[in-house]
Amino acid sequence: MKAERIINYLRAGFSLFWLRTEQPDQVRESVYKVIEDFKRKDNGRYTITEWDCLKEFDPKPTLEAFNNAPEFSILFLYNWHWFADKPPYIQLMQNNIRVWSNQGKAIVAVSHSKKIPAELEKDFVLLDLDLPNEQEINRVIRHLAPSEKILPKDDGTMFRLVNSCKGLTRAEMENVLALSIVETGGTSFSINTINQHKAMSIQKTGFLDVLNPDLNFSSLVGYDNIKHFILETIDNPKAKGIMTIGPPGCGKTTLMKAVVGETGKFGLSINMGSLFSKFQGETDQNINTVINIITAIGDCVVLIDEFEKQFAGASSDGSLDSGTTRRATGRWLDFLQNRPKGVYVVGTANSFNGIPGEYLRPGRWDTSPFFIDLPTAKVANSILKYYCEKMDIDFDQKIPSMLQYSGAEIEALVHIADMRNLSLMDAAESIIPQAKTMAEAINGLREWAKDRCIPAETVLKKGNLKVIKRRKIDT
Repeated sequence: MKAERIINYLRAGFSLFWLRTEQPDQVRESVYKVIEDFKRKDNGRYTITEWDCLKEFDPKPTLEAFNNAPEFSILFLYNWHWFADKPPYIQLMQNNIRVWSNQGKAIVAVSHSKKIPAELEKDFVLLDLDLPNEQEINRVIRHLAPSEKILPKDDGTMFRLVNSCKGLTRAEMENVLALSIVETGGTSFSINTINQHKAMSIQKTGFLDVLNPDLNFSSLVGYDNIKHFILETIDNPKAKGIMTIGPPGCGKTTLMKAVVGETGKFGLSINMGSLFSKFQGETDQNINTVINIITAIGDCVVLIDEFEKQFAGASSDGSLDSGTTRRATGRWLDFLQNRPKGVYVVGTANSFNGIPGEYLRPGRWDTSPFFIDLPTAKVANSILKYYCEKMDIDFDQKIPSMLQYSGAEIEALVHIADMRNLSLMDAAESIIPQAKTMAEAINGLREWAKDRCIPAETVLKKGNLKVIKRRKIDT
């Protein structure tokens, strides 16, 4: 929410607001200023008062006294979630909301979370105070720079510096920018320092993990069609992302993580299981928190791993869980359809079972799903050579047939040979590939994917990309 929007609500007679923010200090700076600067048609101005528990622990006298406050008064209640569900305060607000509206008065509950009592859900207007945007971040960077010399010399580096600060509150941003100057000896801003701090802040939520940029496409053998498609589209503002489906162990997750290192974008992985709560309303709040973080960061890669498990039951009508599943499904579908520009979502699935069709269709992704099958003989041979060189094993020896091996099974084969000092042929006796143990499931998945998915290996048609350039990553 832009701070100016609250004025329209006040002019329309709304009297209860829940302002959700991680930066209450900015409420006093930005929201107060907007309200104090606004002049009504009668040339009058709004009067601002506030309450917090240090001024008076029991808020009841303040709320009762608000009835005698002048017309067009606004009372800000800080950390109101501590008191919001107490019956006396619920009743007091229910009894006075119409009177306050008629007098042009309003109450603004300021909190980091949404804890609106069910009795007042219809009366409160829920607003989210925006985190600093690009223009505000740019101003803070220039304000904190001890001299013009440490500012980035080119637009690309400045863009990456501004982008690294997205998702931080103003206080967090000022602190970490100052830290980055200290750690470079006052010579520059360190994007690496900022990203490390942002990663720690994000992981505190427990809902998201930060992906390390320690892999890129050159680290992985195969997947030519997917690699070309990603490199030709990911920097387009209209790009949304891709979904991959295939048997376990074929490198889907590793490939998707490599997108982070290849492109230099900030990488996130959603812990879907941690979002769902047994307490009413918390699941919705957790999902909103994750989507708000992703939206605030903007230019990033978001991984949803094992999609079929995360969205199992997504087609439920919600009758057994008070509508939580239905609301969560609607929220995710809306996010996938209308994700912010720069947010590139990559999904992986081992099976199509349990995934409703609306999650897979183009429009929510840039294409139909890509199908990653077991590697071809040529690719399997390249994977084997890669792991033999990595583990210092002689590649020029008799090797077993690997037509049914996944990439993970080829790695396990070389690992066994290395641990037990065996030949590759002898080590193969310890591996029974999933193509045999899960033959029915894998064959069924191939049959399903035949006319529904795009092949991962064969490049069907290249765009006008003449040279594939990898962005430099700040280390």
